[in-house]
Amino acid sequence: MEITRDGIACALCHKPTTELVYLVLSAQFPYPQREVINERWCPADCHLIHPAQWQEVMPPLRSDV
Repeated sequence: MEITRDGIACALCHKPTTELVYLVLSAQFPYPQREVINERWCPADCHLIHPAQWQEVMPPLRSDV
């Protein structure tokens, strides 16, 4: 299941980022067992306006490592 949620603060403008998160669910537990952040972006478009700086200052996603 995928959801969007507020994430960490943008290092460039300090607004909360938006994250696309994949939740791994299990029939045995009522809550998600694991989550993977697939994508992160800034609502002020810092990731589009300053892509090089964005890559430098924001922590990598698990899929980027």
